[in-house]
Amino acid sequence: MKTFTLAALHHIRDFQFLTDSSGLALDSDGQLYQFVGNKTTLVATPAGFGISHLHFISPEYGAIVGNALDGQPTPAQGSFGGWGSLLTLGLLVFSLRRKRALRSLALGLASLASVGLVACSTAWQAYRQADLDSPATTLITRTRLEPGNYHYYLPNKKQTAFIAITRNHGLSWETHQIPTSFYTTALTAIGQNFLVGTHANAEEGPLALHGDGDIWLYGTDTTFTKALAHNTPQHPYRLSTSRGINGFAFSNDGSQLLVFGTDRMPSFPANELSATPGNIYALPTSLRPPARLLEVPDTVAVHSLAQASSGELWATLENRKPRVAHGRLFYVPLPTRALLRLRHGRWQAAPVTGFNSFEQIVFLPGTPRGYLLTATGEVLASQNNGDTWQQRDFSNIRQLRPFGSALALLRQDNQLLLLD
Repeated sequence: MKTFTLAALHHIRDFQFLTDSSGLALDSDGQLYQFVGNKTTLVATPAGFGISHLHFISPEYGAIVGNALDGQPTPAQGSFGGWGSLLTLGLLVFSLRRKRALRSLALGLASLASVGLVACSTAWQAYRQADLDSPATTLITRTRLEPGNYHYYLPNKKQTAFIAITRNHGLSWETHQIPTSFYTTALTAIGQNFLVGTHANAEEGPLALHGDGDIWLYGTDTTFTKALAHNTPQHPYRLSTSRGINGFAFSNDGSQLLVFGTDRMPSFPANELSATPGNIYALPTSLRPPARLLEVPDTVAVHSLAQASSGELWATLENRKPRVAHGRLFYVPLPTRALLRLRHGRWQAAPVTGFNSFEQIVFLPGTPRGYLLTATGEVLASQNNGDTWQQRDFSNIRQLRPFGSALALLRQDNQLLLLD
């Protein structure tokens, strides 16, 4: 085991090993550092936005994402939405001359009727099918991968999100505004393309909770997805997920992207994703159908997700769940972070002797080795795809990261461990 103490960093938020003795670390102050052994060097990054996540495909080529430091969103008491906008438009029309107003009103009513017909359409139901092998799974036979229009959550209307990409070890960056007012919550790559996950608003506070999210794509590598040949950072491709994204994972063979987070956010008009329960969106790395929606019990969001070499999915859940009362959405606290296992198409509780709350689950690709981080910072290990777990001699652990056939651990504030 190798130990690296990065004394220059007060509190590590995120990290990534690039070799067995070097990598990158993100401080809670939003500063990015490169480390070689115990030595750290500050990496100059674009000003104007705080970094939430980092992901490097190679030591040269990587990305950071985050939201603007200024222009914080202003709480809004509410809005009429699309129907209110049409009503407002109608009132404006009547302020014009009467004859012109009547003609415009007729056109407006026709448009309104058209919108209503589209909204009430159930054609989207043809794109979802029950999975006869798993009551927890719905098959989705359509994905809408295309350049995305600006997606905003009205109370977040002053929020801005950014991605910055480097091709020279962070010496220079290309910065692009992501066309959304959502918060950046996840970052990964497929081939040479970066995927940014977002969540409209996951935290209780002055802004109302909203569990919507998207995947924004940056890059033109067509190895997995031919459509990205036409992708541009000015008009990036988007996949709407209709649920807030907490993170990305991959299947053990690398053929499936696993997107996990909240349950669905109903939309108007409805579509196959917004109308189908599910906390996990699994789709091929081609980002083309067929895909699957997997629903964990209740509406609790998935906090971490991994697939064992046996093919079974494992998930830890958040220790809160949403509830609506008196027209307000809020969280109800739960006593533990549950651990679930998808076995024979059904989710099952996965009891571990001596522990009942779990922060994170990982499996090392191509091996039966798994690691489980408890809510109190202990680490459990399995050599048989999670059938049995043994406690390891680690404490005060905050994060686990697979690194090839090794495991990286973040201990206390600024210590990284690499376990072969």
